[in-house]
Amino acid sequence: MTLDVVALTQAMVRIPSLSGKEGEMAALMAATMREAGFSSVTTDGNGSVLGLIGPADADVALLFDGHMDVVPVAGDWRFDPFGAEIRDGRLYGRGSTDMKGGIAAAICGVAEAARDGLKRRVAVSASVLEEVIEGHALASVLDVCSPQAVVICEPSKLQIKAGQKGRVELLLTFHGKPAHAATPHIGVNPLHAAARALSALESLPLPSDEVLGKALLVPTDIVSHPYPSISMIPISTTIRFDRRTVSGERLEDVLAQIRAHLASHGLSDFTLQVSEDPVATYTGQHATPARWLPGWRCDTEAELLQAASAAVAASGREPKVGSWAFCTNGSESAGRRGIPTIGLGPGNEEDAHTIDESIALEQLEGARDVYRNLVRAVCG
Repeated sequence: MTLDVVALTQAMVRIPSLSGKEGEMAALMAATMREAGFSSVTTDGNGSVLGLIGPADADVALLFDGHMDVVPVAGDWRFDPFGAEIRDGRLYGRGSTDMKGGIAAAICGVAEAARDGLKRRVAVSASVLEEVIEGHALASVLDVCSPQAVVICEPSKLQIKAGQKGRVELLLTFHGKPAHAATPHIGVNPLHAAARALSALESLPLPSDEVLGKALLVPTDIVSHPYPSISMIPISTTIRFDRRTVSGERLEDVLAQIRAHLASHGLSDFTLQVSEDPVATYTGQHATPARWLPGWRCDTEAELLQAASAAVAASGREPKVGSWAFCTNGSESAGRRGIPTIGLGPGNEEDAHTIDESIALEQLEGARDVYRNLVRAVCG
């Protein structure tokens, strides 16, 4: 069966698949993969769909991964967020570029390549919950298929991404002694320590990577307990930080550096930990994964990177190599497991999560062609 990548993307966009509610989308993905000729299509406990195609006795040479979930719709849209309307060569709708178009192109491109015959196996993963926590759902997919290389189909303007920053969500909590706000001298106000910490951490020296750039430490939230604390010095105050990491950084080193820096500024009586907010899948699975997602880089001489460059060139485009500033499921494949990984997908990353999110039709068709060329080169 020959699939139309634009029509498939439209069908996907018309299904509102918020994180934890991807069931209808997963059913469409499973049915589409079967129709496209994938010999094995399974849905795991988390609800991620995995399609395999090629010789059953061969190893999986390539895995194309994309996430089915989307962020909520916000703001005033000119177009129906789930209408998948096409206007002036662009397809509009939530998830069009982030990243249903990438999954659609992967299914279509892999299926086209398979019609010419494959000597090695290829997989396409439509995973869940990536917008909530990157890599958590992909881990169970990788446990099953053990690919030799991974392509993350996040939007990249069809440029090759040879790495990405990682991230860790940190909770820095200062402990105080409650007292009436009318007699603050009796208590110990943790807000003062929190303010000093924010100031001190502005001078924290952060590492830099020649490809990924400089690491970041950004405060994103501050909450006292109890909240609101009316007429009372709070018991504790917690600052949430988003720490963007570069390749090779270890979690224990990140934590140790912050602890030592705060201590050098006279701050004590605090705890520093990685957040473990609960997540739930549409299949009913519950977990509290630590939000530690490592950064990674692909070796410039890696066979996967060279093959991807050739595949882009064969589609009539100039191969360009860069990196992502944001985090993806590649934190699991490359950051944790060391599997050779690149990013390569249709659409502009700047259009993700925006009002009137859209993707160019030529990007969808181009991604299908690039993926087909890559599979032919690696597995044909």
